Amino acid sequence: MRRYRWLCALAVGVAGCGGSTPTGSGGPVTQVTIVDYFFSPASVTIPAGSTVRWSNNGPSAHTSTEDAGAWNSGSMSPGSGVGNPYGGGTTPSSFARQFTTAGTFTYHCTIHPAMTGTIVVTP
Repeated sequence: MRRYRWLCALAVGVAGCGGSTPTGSGGPVTQVTIVDYFFSPASVTIPAGSTVRWSNNGPSAHTSTEDAGAWNSGSMSPGSGVGNPYGGGTTPSSFARQFTTAGTFTYHCTIHPAMTGTIVVTP
């Protein structure tokens, strides 16, 4: 019975952690994955003070560039050796930005302008 209670407490603790948005020194972190040729998810809503991290998991270089020029990640190169069963290769590039003010921020990839996304920051 004691083991069952411990497992239940562990399950409740893990379920309450939020899973997909770890907390860093800049508040919660929301992950956006870059895949050829889209951002996933394309739209996220986050509270002010949160950070968004873009990671390039596609085979081509990409950017995360705010439409009005508030940020530009520069070219994020893809990782090499992705899917290689023997390991090796390089880690894909990533870019993170903390959002401190509420608003709606639209962004795109300067290399592939049809790739677009939206960050909605709530107060």
